[in-house]
Amino acid sequence: MLTYSTWFIPFFHFHPIFWLVSLFLYFLPAFLARNKANFTSILILNIFAGWTFVGWIIALIWAVSSDMQRPVAAPPQPSQPPVAENFFCTACGRPCPAGARFCSSCGAAQPAAQH
Repeated sequence: MLTYSTWFIPFFHFHPIFWLVSLFLYFLPAFLARNKANFTSILILNIFAGWTFVGWIIALIWAVSSDMQRPVAAPPQPSQPPVAENFFCTACGRPCPAGARFCSSCGAAQPAAQH
């Protein structure tokens, strides 16, 4: 019967606390990015390239960098009635200010539709 001692199989002789700390440090970039909009991208980078030191550093820098400020849409303004422009008097043809009931030049009453 063959028996192997635990020193022959690498990495099995480490303490479980060591494994937990190692896993936490490996996934630290993903943990720091858990509330960011690009969490999935950081997690994928961390999983596939985190085993390289450069990939882990890139994921860590990406995770701690601030999110770009997104433009916030202005709340819709209440609809305002269209601004009436100047109109012309029906009697004399001169321009009258918007909302005038009488022409400022000739004094003629303006129709109600033009107010």
